[in-house]
Amino acid sequence: MRVIFPKFHLPLLLGALLLAAPQAMAQLAYSGPAGGVLMQKARQQQAAGDRAGAAATYQQAYLAYTSVDDSDGMTAALAGKKVAESGGVAPAARPAAPARQAAVARPAAVAPPAVGPMPVAGHMVGNKPVGLFFVTKSVLGNFRTMSYYFSPEGVAYENPLGLSAAELAATPAKSKGRYSVAGKTLSIAWTGYPKPEVDDMNMLGGGFSWSGGAIFSAVGPFRSASQLVGSFEGGTSTYASAMGQATVSKSLTFNADGTYRSGGVATVTSVTERSVAETGGSSANAGRWRLDGWLLTLTDAQGHTVRDVAYPVGDGKGKVTLFQFNGLAYSRQ
Repeated sequence: MRVIFPKFHLPLLLGALLLAAPQAMAQLAYSGPAGGVLMQKARQQQAAGDRAGAAATYQQAYLAYTSVDDSDGMTAALAGKKVAESGGVAPAARPAAPARQAAVARPAAVAPPAVGPMPVAGHMVGNKPVGLFFVTKSVLGNFRTMSYYFSPEGVAYENPLGLSAAELAATPAKSKGRYSVAGKTLSIAWTGYPKPEVDDMNMLGGGFSWSGGAIFSAVGPFRSASQLVGSFEGGTSTYASAMGQATVSKSLTFNADGTYRSGGVATVTSVTERSVAETGGSSANAGRWRLDGWLLTLTDAQGHTVRDVAYPVGDGKGKVTLFQFNGLAYSRQ
């Protein structure tokens, strides 16, 4: 299997840069309404013309999502804040096809999946992808990581909320669509878009490349929870522009007794015509972890839960050195 190690993670990178103000970065601790509640309030303020109020509420939503390590939620909040400040309308969940770069906000906790057919590990049936694939793609010179699920029923899902029948059904409409393969051409008719996303596949060992050079690698579930025991780091991000530079790093340590620790550090250097300012912040959490098949659940001491699909990248045998969880790839330290 060919795998590209993702050194950069754009959603977290943009988060650090857009909230570069000292008051936003000085403290990552949070106590307040849930991110989803704040996102709804911000959209209402934006629709009513209260741009400043909407921007402030989007920033509070970002802090709420940060407290539960929901990187997709953080991305959605920051996108809303940027649009509110520019005077635009509330952002859609995804930009116009075929760019397909915006992440979809995911709830901090998902109800237990209904009993149904087991999800399928990624594999190729001739030239047709079936099951779960780990995806890396370059966006503005930085690597993004995503999950694609090609169901046996012929539906493709980008970053699905989960792999149970109920969670696949609950995945936002614009993140799924019928797919087909003719020869080496893969076509996905994403719901709500006038034209399908179509491109030729270049076959690789264990997967393929498609649509702008994105690499799709077939993956399967963990063989044992013990494969996760140890320390991992992901999301180290560096972004440079005329505005400055941002660096973000996240870590996870899984103990054999079912406890975990997580941490995050963000440093932003802001550049203006007259000054250079550096701000930063950090966060830390601890609690219990549980791996159930495809799903990893983290529950912190305050009862906040993050639950998402997790899988090893590689052959999944023996000691896992790289795995994907909640929109981020983590490498063993």
